[in-house]
Amino acid sequence: MEIKTTAPIIGVAYGGVEKMGMANEAGWIQAFGSEDNMPELLCVIENGSKEQSAEAAQALFEQICRDNDVDEAAFPLIDPLLDILTIRHKSVAKATILNGIAQVLRCAMSNPLPFGVTPLCYCSSHSHGVEEETGAAAAVARHWHNTLRGRYAEWSVLVEEEELTAIQVVYVLHLLQWDDPQVENKLLRAAFYGETSRLRLNALIALADHRRRSGKPFNPSIAFGQHRDDDLYETVRAVCAVLTTSEAQSLQVTAKLLQGCALPRLDRIQFPWADGAISSLCAQAACYLFQDGTSIEERAVFWLEALEKCIHAHQLRSRKVIWEIGESTVQWDEELLQWNWNGPMLVADGMLLSLFPVNGVPVAEKGEEISLPSNVSRAIKLCLQHQVEMPNAERYGVSRVIRQLYRFIT
Repeated sequence: MEIKTTAPIIGVAYGGVEKMGMANEAGWIQAFGSEDNMPELLCVIENGSKEQSAEAAQALFEQICRDNDVDEAAFPLIDPLLDILTIRHKSVAKATILNGIAQVLRCAMSNPLPFGVTPLCYCSSHSHGVEEETGAAAAVARHWHNTLRGRYAEWSVLVEEEELTAIQVVYVLHLLQWDDPQVENKLLRAAFYGETSRLRLNALIALADHRRRSGKPFNPSIAFGQHRDDDLYETVRAVCAVLTTSEAQSLQVTAKLLQGCALPRLDRIQFPWADGAISSLCAQAACYLFQDGTSIEERAVFWLEALEKCIHAHQLRSRKVIWEIGESTVQWDEELLQWNWNGPMLVADGMLLSLFPVNGVPVAEKGEEISLPSNVSRAIKLCLQHQVEMPNAERYGVSRVIRQLYRFIT
């Protein structure tokens, strides 16, 4: 299906907003300096309409999270943002603000999480290495973590609000990696008593990871019940099973992960573990599953099948957008335009992360070809043949491998 559009990109102006409310009263406007627009953005977040609040929040977090790093100007922002979030009976973009807080936590992490992060976080943490632990981003991360823990009682109650806000609270709780019992209790209540199925699914995943870190048993079947004829539920059950047992996984669990890689994207920020894509969630779980004791050939077999299923499913359901540029036209994948990463890209990124851990690429002298297992080469060639982008290839250190294989398909 094709959609033809010539619609312009619409922006939102923030000029002329009166500086009032908590952002001004708390003295944050003076803290940022007159040359910075952060005070104005804070005022719009607090005092604008819900749509304006969301646009301003997005602009603010785009400004402080650049190039997979966090600007040191973000250091004092967490308190006024929490003040805005916890205003009672006021219509502000709580879900967007919480999603931005999660973005800062992801970018500022000094160590990668074993599960539940987007590719950005993993690459950011490894690209900065030891320097990040003592840099501005690390200072921001420590301050934000301490503030979020200290004011936990104020903002965690938002898990009882509307779906989007509640799910973002769950995601922030996960990114905090805090083993306090009150966090486990909060996730447990959301998992069993959440008002919507998507909130319960997200809380179950966070609870499974929390139990993994605490070394506690957790049986997702208690929440899911017996087998359901629902691919999404069964896929999430498999993800929980991967997280909560140290035993070798059955073929059934692996098959469910493969099936999940081909599932369509959900609505944006309603499944923040994967930025909207269940395929990324399954890819992350597979990376965790195969991190120890699995040969590279066994991993490659899984990823080859996962890519084949994901690419085929994406081709069947994807829509193309045709843009008119002068007298010529350009055709793009609508999902790529709307979400930046589509399903095949997310699965391919998981494949690179699993097959080529940092500093794990075979070394070869200049001019020599790198020798790879046959299924690894097939998986990468499959991506190249179907023009699946792999934006993090350079960060994983496999750009040369990809260029080498690209010659054989052109």
